[in-house]
Amino acid sequence: MVRSAAAILAVLILPGLALAQAPERSHTVVDDDTLWDLAVRYYENPWEWRTIWEANRSQIQDPNLIYPNQVFVIPGLPAQQQTAQATPAPAPATPPSTMPSAPPPMREGAASGPSAVHPADVRTIFYQNEPPAPSVVEMLQRDYMAVEPDRTRGAPWLLPPATSPDSIGTVAGPAHETNRGSSLRQFQQIRLRTDAPLRVGARVRLFREQRTIPQVGRVLMPTGLATVTAIADSGAVAVIDREYARIAPGDLVGPAPEITVEAGQRAVAIQGGTEAMIMAFDGRAALHDLGHHAFLDVGSDDGISVGDEFVLFSDVVTTEQRGALQVVAVTPFSATARITYLADDVFRPGVIVRLVRAMQ
Repeated sequence: MVRSAAAILAVLILPGLALAQAPERSHTVVDDDTLWDLAVRYYENPWEWRTIWEANRSQIQDPNLIYPNQVFVIPGLPAQQQTAQATPAPAPATPPSTMPSAPPPMREGAASGPSAVHPADVRTIFYQNEPPAPSVVEMLQRDYMAVEPDRTRGAPWLLPPATSPDSIGTVAGPAHETNRGSSLRQFQQIRLRTDAPLRVGARVRLFREQRTIPQVGRVLMPTGLATVTAIADSGAVAVIDREYARIAPGDLVGPAPEITVEAGQRAVAIQGGTEAMIMAFDGRAALHDLGHHAFLDVGSDDGISVGDEFVLFSDVVTTEQRGALQVVAVTPFSATARITYLADDVFRPGVIVRLVRAMQ
């Protein structure tokens, strides 16, 4: 009887163990293989390149350099993790909002209440009372900013597969009739159709989905910033403060990113910094140049901050820099890094860079 019970348990348990872990395999490297390619081939997910690297550390001195005829172990991924990657997470019924709760709704143009904004107080393109431009000496005396706020607010970002943007609504169109066409410009009043309450004075970012990169994620591009000036039916009225691209009805609305870099804060050299893979770029250009943005597979969950600096070292002289990037925006999953130096066309998807300077 005991033997029969053990046999039954084995029949029930062993299949579960077999499903819990995909089988381990091996791969013989051929010309032009990269860790990116192997992760796509065996896991259908380039974000898993570290799994292969960690399993073969004894053979891989530099993750950018793997050689023909090397034989790598390809570990299995837990079945639960594979299922999670293949099945998109359901979108929440109501998009989350990081905006403060709103005061009682107030019709546009209302003149009573502590948060009311009179139309005459809204700045227009004819506003003249701006401070004079700073002199060269005054500019040199200003506190150093490692990353200017607009570099963060205007930077594109990457959403991994099966994640949703933090959107609270859309741009409905101009607040007043205009003959400018469909484009919305700086200082113009616009109507926001929102799913969450807003407050007068709240600042929001306008953005749109630029494109989808298979197996990597979606590129989201900021188009501008706006400040809420009045509460209206089914949303709010706002004035466009900044333009980063053409703003149009239908653009998504989300909270403006928090600026974490303080004046005078600098990145300092570190040893043994994190390695990161370039997953994609913001544009479709064949050649990537200074000022272009790359998306790295590390983010705030990995301790990465705006202002951190990554470097691509030479294959021959390990201390020679071939390219450099500065992080200008982060999400929990990824970082947007701006190319600040390159010796040649050295940046492409699959290239691995190392963190050499971190913000303190």
